[in-house]
Amino acid sequence: MEIPETAVVLNQRIIARESLDSSVPAALKLKKRIKRFALDNELDHLPMGDIVSVALDEWLTARGF
Repeated sequence: MEIPETAVVLNQRIIARESLDSSVPAALKLKKRIKRFALDNELDHLPMGDIVSVALDEWLTARGF
């Protein structure tokens, strides 16, 4: 199975998407940290799905998947 590079997929104008239903530990304060990151970097919109896509792709790729 050939997997395209994440940046190539995310830079396409139209992207077919699927939902991942997951919960994260509240203690990690991920939502707050992402909002702070966006503010610190003067980003109006930071698509959560793209962040998750990059993180999971890098994690799986590092493990050979």
